[in-house]
Amino acid sequence: MNSNPSEIRAETPAPSPGPSPVKKKKNIAVPAILGVVALLAVGLFLRSRSGGAQPGGAGAERARGPQTRTVKVVPVSTGTIVQNLAITGQLRSNQNVELNSKISGRVARVLVDEGERVSRGQLLIQLEEADLRQDVESARANVESAQVRLDQTRLNLPSRVAQLNSAVDTQRAALRNAEAALNSARARYQQALLNEPAATTNVRAQVRTAQAQVESAQARLKTARDTARQTQGQVAAGIESAQAALAQSRAQLEQIRNGARDQEINRATAAVNLAQAQLRDAETNLNRQKLLFEGGATARANVDTAQTQFDVAKAQLEAARQDLSLVREGARTEEVRAAEEVVQQREAALNAALADRNRVLASQSQVSEALAGVSQAQQGLRQAQANLAQIPITQQETRTALEAVRQNEAQVNSARVALQQARVNTSQIPGLRADVPAAIAAVNSARAALNQAILNLSYARIISPVNGVVNTKTTDVGETAAPGTSLLSLVALDSVYFEAQVPESQLASIRVGQPARVTVNAVSDTPFVGYVSDIIPVADERLRQFRIRITMPQGQGLTPGAFARGNLQLNVLRNTLTVPSDVVRREEGQSFVYVAVPSGEGAEIKRRTVRVGASANGKTQILSALNDGDRVVTGNITLEDGAKVKVQEA
Repeated sequence: MNSNPSEIRAETPAPSPGPSPVKKKKNIAVPAILGVVALLAVGLFLRSRSGGAQPGGAGAERARGPQTRTVKVVPVSTGTIVQNLAITGQLRSNQNVELNSKISGRVARVLVDEGERVSRGQLLIQLEEADLRQDVESARANVESAQVRLDQTRLNLPSRVAQLNSAVDTQRAALRNAEAALNSARARYQQALLNEPAATTNVRAQVRTAQAQVESAQARLKTARDTARQTQGQVAAGIESAQAALAQSRAQLEQIRNGARDQEINRATAAVNLAQAQLRDAETNLNRQKLLFEGGATARANVDTAQTQFDVAKAQLEAARQDLSLVREGARTEEVRAAEEVVQQREAALNAALADRNRVLASQSQVSEALAGVSQAQQGLRQAQANLAQIPITQQETRTALEAVRQNEAQVNSARVALQQARVNTSQIPGLRADVPAAIAAVNSARAALNQAILNLSYARIISPVNGVVNTKTTDVGETAAPGTSLLSLVALDSVYFEAQVPESQLASIRVGQPARVTVNAVSDTPFVGYVSDIIPVADERLRQFRIRITMPQGQGLTPGAFARGNLQLNVLRNTLTVPSDVVRREEGQSFVYVAVPSGEGAEIKRRTVRVGASANGKTQILSALNDGDRVVTGNITLEDGAKVKVQEA
């Protein structure tokens, strides 16, 4: 807030014989005494000029009293105090880029000079590309060749594998045929060995066979007779059972037609009561098993079993209730019809049982056939016994059968060797299949070489990774660029910041994020707005100052190394009482102001000790003893507490 000072004239009180109510300070009393003497001198001079001719002149002068001084005042107001800190420093960059070649080659073109601005992606240096392009074409041809070999390997693999597997199957079949022929030859040889001795061996075998056939026929006869007896008993039992079932169904039909009796109702009621008791027991057991399972004292299967018993008991109770309801309601038409159908079915079953009498006749016929078989087997036994002397056996048949066995054994051994060789050949299959991954690896390797060649070709163009300025150039056209050798040095312009030093006493007032206005005269007289981004907590040993970094807006042509001045906003005090700084006086370590308090037509001076806060831009913060609207005296004058003054507002 601006303050307008006013002139004030302080009233000089007349000397009083009594003690002064306020103890005067030495530096205030001397001017006051001098003022009194001056006023007395002026009064004597005026009185001498008047010569005392005017009656009552001296008394009138004394009646007017002491003169009243006029003071200039400004009001105490609520305002804002902004504390700033002036700083100086220079612009710096976060990023210095050293450009070098990733491949060896001769420099064909250098497109920038030192001090020249460059943009991100701009071509800076061009290496010769002829050899690199040749490498790319050669690598591409290698990729195509490797791909052709891969395709050929994939195409031939199935047929080659099938050929090897087919050879194994063929030799296995040949071995099976040879083994079958060997078994047949051995059988013939064994037969010949059996035929070579006396004919009794074979004939006795025939006799034994015939005897076995007789025994078998006799066993079949016995079985047929047993079956006939069982069939006759089963048929009789079936007829008897069908007759009993028919009588029962007829009785039930008669009962349904006559209706339920009291005994049946009582029996159905008792069944319901029994089912209810069983359901309660099942429910009690289910609850007990659940409690035991929750306590870990039983298995889940016991709970499931109890649940099943409960469900069954519940279903039985419902069925018993339904039966009781049916008994009480009596037979319905459909029940009578159902009972009649049961009677009809039982009659049909009885007729079927009567028809089974034919099975008795069939079983008796089988007995007759078994008797005929026994007779035939006995005839064969007699024929075999008659042929004992009729079977010729020769040694030549035995020798021929033995030679056939040896030939077939040789063929089996040959087939086994061929099969083993075919199986050995199949061991080539994993190798053949491994050729495909090897061919794929060759294609991938060729593609990797092609990608590397293309990448090396791209390395022939050295471009700028940042927006910046060329700091140094260490190569020229015709020179050889080697990997790791610096060609250009760039200073990035996308990360320029302002670095300044601040005194140690102000460091506590600086925080990251505080706004700052920075002027770079080399670029523009208009300040740039930034903010504190970093406080470096390392002090200069000689000056005891700390460095701070202020982030600047990018893309404004700011160049690292330029000198800059800044104004850092430390604190903003809003809605606080302020007065012009020149109205605050200090004496003996205390701050005070003169306040003009309205009194009659003028004002009375009150000296108030105040507590002050921050000061900036000619304003001082008042923390105590003043209120908004109080008028304080401005100007370098000395007043007494209680003095009467006239006020001139700003």
